[in-house]
Amino acid sequence: MAAVILITGANGFIGSHATSLFESLGHKVVPIDIFRRSHDLSLLPIRTASHLLDVTQSAPFNELCKSEGVTHIFHAAHPRRDENPAVLDFCYHAMTNILEVAKELRVQRVVYSSSGALYGQVRKRDHAPIKEDDPVSIYPTYFYRSAKILSEWLGDFYKEQYGVPFVALRYSSVYGPGLGRGIPLELKKGVLGQKCRPYLTRIPDDVIYVDDVTDAVRRALFTVNPLSRAYNIALDKAYGDEELKQAIQRAFPDLSFEIGKHPNAALVGPHRDRDVLDITRAKEELGWAPQISLDEGISRIGAWLKSHKAALRS
Repeated sequence: MAAVILITGANGFIGSHATSLFESLGHKVVPIDIFRRSHDLSLLPIRTASHLLDVTQSAPFNELCKSEGVTHIFHAAHPRRDENPAVLDFCYHAMTNILEVAKELRVQRVVYSSSGALYGQVRKRDHAPIKEDDPVSIYPTYFYRSAKILSEWLGDFYKEQYGVPFVALRYSSVYGPGLGRGIPLELKKGVLGQKCRPYLTRIPDDVIYVDDVTDAVRRALFTVNPLSRAYNIALDKAYGDEELKQAIQRAFPDLSFEIGKHPNAALVGPHRDRDVLDITRAKEELGWAPQISLDEGISRIGAWLKSHKAALRS
């Protein structure tokens, strides 16, 4: 039976790819966002028009959910990555509205788009992979990370107090077609004849392709069994600059490029350390495992860029 899936942040990168997936599976999607979809993401095969609606506005949000008969919610909206306390205000109001609606409508599951940045400077002495229940320190920097912690805490509270079926997915570095930064943007520049300097977010980096992420979202939304509070969604393997360089050379043999560095490396680097995320729980409880290696992911981006080259120039 088809579900009615509300997707917040539906015009963003992960939200757009999730919308495309759930449409292809025959579900009804109710996409909302305050921004219009970017030119590149509009090239995805998405049929459903988005509602330009702010999830923090209680009345219109509640009305839409009730009128559409929402059965599942994927919350992928997030504020700008500004170092400003306003991001916490956004996350509090957005998540509270979502959880109140989920409680009232008895939504079957709320899946939250969280981040591995939540772990901050966790560094294990044996460099073992980071597990979901490893202790996370709270320190007064990096509001994006703090916003993820706050949102998960609210979801956990509603789950414990009111039985709202909430689960968080903590991604490592997500990449794929249409992403307006990092590897995909730099490869797009190269294909269009511009200077190309692709880079990893951190060194080494357990990058995860967007199709693996949306598959995890699907499983988290529809797995019937009770789920844990959070799951790491990552590649279970970290890559360095040389491996990225080789993957690009194999997929783009004629491309002129050099490996670059994250423009805000000094800021981003400390907010998740070099240890990879442990995905054992996702494998055991969601039946999920990443299918797309770095080589395959770069190859898929190459195929997408080449097939849409003319449209990308406009």
